Amino acid sequence: MMSAEKRNKLAGYLREYAITQRQVAKIIGKSYVATSNKINNKTDFTRSEIRILHDALHIPISVFFD
Repeated sequence: MMSAEKRNKLAGYLREYAITQRQVAKIIGKSYVATSNKINNKTDFTRSEIRILHDALHIPISVFFD
């Protein structure tokens, strides 16, 4: 699972760029709840989801890893 520091980094990135969890959910094709669980470290993002978010929103891949 993503560490709390990395999760906070992802949440901070989303806030900084005014990206909502609903937008992230739509981009990765998951429900809002499933996406919220991923952002809140209850489940992991898959590699393909990370790549999709990187390509679509330019989120640095390093945000997802320790």
